[in-house]
Amino acid sequence: MSSGSGVHRSRRPAQHAARVKKALWPRIVGFGVGGVALLGILVVGVFIYQAISVASNLLAAKDEISAVADEASNGDPEAVLASAEDIREMVSDANDKVSSPLWSAASNVPIVGENVNAVRLATQATHTVIDGALEPGVKILNSLDLSSTDVEGGGIDLAPLRDAQEDLPEISAAIEKANETIGGIDRSKVLPVVDDALGSLTDAIEVAGPGLEIAQEYLPQLLDIAGADEPRRYMLVFQNNAEIRSGGGLPAATAIVDVEDGKAKMADQTSTYSFDRFTKVFHPEPEMDQLYVEDTFTGFGNFTRTPDFPTTAQSFDQLWFNKTGERLDGVITIDPVVLSYMLEATGPVISSDGVELTSDNAVETLLYDAYHMYTGKQQDEFFGDVAAKVFEKISDGDWDPLEMVDQLVRAADEERLHAWFPDEDEQGMVEELELEGSLATDNEEVTEVGLFVNDYSASKLEYFLDTAVSLTCNVEAGTMTTSIDVTNSVPEGGMTKYQLGIRNDRYGIPSDSFILDVMYFAPPGSMISLDDELPPVWERTPEQIALADSLGADPVADVEWERRTGVEYGRNVEVNRYFVPRGETKTISYTSTIPEGELGPANLRYSPTVTDTETHVGESCASVFSER
Repeated sequence: MSSGSGVHRSRRPAQHAARVKKALWPRIVGFGVGGVALLGILVVGVFIYQAISVASNLLAAKDEISAVADEASNGDPEAVLASAEDIREMVSDANDKVSSPLWSAASNVPIVGENVNAVRLATQATHTVIDGALEPGVKILNSLDLSSTDVEGGGIDLAPLRDAQEDLPEISAAIEKANETIGGIDRSKVLPVVDDALGSLTDAIEVAGPGLEIAQEYLPQLLDIAGADEPRRYMLVFQNNAEIRSGGGLPAATAIVDVEDGKAKMADQTSTYSFDRFTKVFHPEPEMDQLYVEDTFTGFGNFTRTPDFPTTAQSFDQLWFNKTGERLDGVITIDPVVLSYMLEATGPVISSDGVELTSDNAVETLLYDAYHMYTGKQQDEFFGDVAAKVFEKISDGDWDPLEMVDQLVRAADEERLHAWFPDEDEQGMVEELELEGSLATDNEEVTEVGLFVNDYSASKLEYFLDTAVSLTCNVEAGTMTTSIDVTNSVPEGGMTKYQLGIRNDRYGIPSDSFILDVMYFAPPGSMISLDDELPPVWERTPEQIALADSLGADPVADVEWERRTGVEYGRNVEVNRYFVPRGETKTISYTSTIPEGELGPANLRYSPTVTDTETHVGESCASVFSER
């Protein structure tokens, strides 16, 4: 930190002064000058000492704050309180120093004043946060007891969350006041070392502020979802990525979960065999309906063909209503990859027939090994059994909640975890947390481009599907081109009959080839070019026609499919059926117009597969979309 310096003043003795005065005057003046210099040095020394003390206290307080989180996680309330008191003393001492007249004066010194003022305001902002938010924050931390989620009967104790509703406004007010304080700092005029420190503080406040606002606004909804006031019933949908769908995979099994006062229990397990498969449960507009084969909204396993999760969830809700006469309070979906993430937090589970699943082997066991260990309906039963065992493990409460939160955030970032609630306020919370999985209808926050794939071979081959999605722009032509690379990595031999494509014979192609309906969703306001090359029309042999007829296949809908176009929630959509042989990669591209107006950052959406999907937005789009 820079500091001010003393001012040295010199003066020549007078030429015509009396002898006595001539002898005394230099001494008087010398003493005066020396005194001022000494005083200046002392002031500077005091300031430097205080600056070092302020820095030391703030750094020590920062370390203590980090310790508080660990102590709370370890369930040590006494240590939390002790650390909180240390933090308060250190920050209060630092605040007392920077609030003194000395620091106010130093703030006006040219050059260094901006840096002094920045440190002064940052310290005062920190004191505001500690003074206003520390006590209620510690109260919440201690009451939550993050070391254990276990309560009698399994579940989460909601009492601390109810109490937190009273304390969150006080914490939010402190954060808001601190934000106003640091808003008076001109960071362009401070030294890099000071600016780096300020950046840490402002970043923390900028993150905490909106987070606290969300917590304060939606905590009542969270308590409602947890059954604080009345019992709730939810459906958990487990998707199978080995039979790919736009939303992730074939819904292989579901679980009906009842929640009351933070405690959850599994009430029922269902599968595609549990419901009527011939009654249409969702009736889209004709321009949307024409995008999908006719059993999309009748069959349990096809609701995820649309990438719009609210539509999928409402279809399940209606299916449940048709069976029971009751409405669900919500629908949540995950896939085996999410289960593997959850096992990172809970540890292994063992199925009813003795198969151990860990975070490392869960995906392979569920999406590949199961088809060698079981046949037909047994596979879905195994899938449901594993889901039940994971649920039991979670209900036991013997796991790290912070680790679980990290894993669920990871799943949400990968578009593998979605939720829907019929209650408008609860759904608003889901949308705020970006868990809704809905199709974007404008380009304000992001410009969403979608390339999704639906299996049509009725296989489990997409365990070996790899995809990559890219976007390029032709600014001069006013167009954008979105491409997906689809790779078929199915091994030669070793696949069971249930894994291979059931419908492939209709087309006269090998049973280890992918049959995929590729869906391109242009951004809102974008028009799709219909000049792209179409997939080949397959000419069937008489034997293939006879086979198709015996299977009841519709030759128009199934085999001679070339292109379907339509609109889903205001988005122009094109669908094509492609065949990808084993060992090959096919690149499929779509071109559409660049929407008019200001465009948010480009966001590429795609079907989550077993593996990670690489995405790339080309430099040619730099001038088209705003930066994130």
